[in-house]
Amino acid sequence: MYKLAILDDDEHWCRIIQRFLKQEYAIAIYKSVSSFLWELDELNQYDIFLVDFVLPTARHELNTDGMEIVTALKRRLPRSPVVILVTAYMSKNELEVHGKQMCPEADGFFAKDAGLEILAHQIKQLLTPGTTEDS
Repeated sequence: MYKLAILDDDEHWCRIIQRFLKQEYAIAIYKSVSSFLWELDELNQYDIFLVDFVLPTARHELNTDGMEIVTALKRRLPRSPVVILVTAYMSKNELEVHGKQMCPEADGFFAKDAGLEILAHQIKQLLTPGTTEDS
């Protein structure tokens, strides 16, 4: 079973994803950047990460850019994980056009309003070697 980590402060959305994907993935939820990065050694066990675009810091004073987290994951973890940048602020079409320009390190992009089936399909594609986005 693949292991999936979600870093998102929207607890409701995280629980929806967890219920939807729990049959296929072991899922851990992190609601803050500090709890997520504190466990950097533990993060090596995950196959895929869903990282929110904008995350509050522990003090809730400043926001952390999800793109910075994606870059940190790709550079700090010895085994390159699959990382999907998730957002509620951009549409699926906007992400298709601008996603790779904004965050070239991300393996995929997901608009929260695109539908859970699309997310599940995208995850399967990214975890299956030899598949393309068009398959």
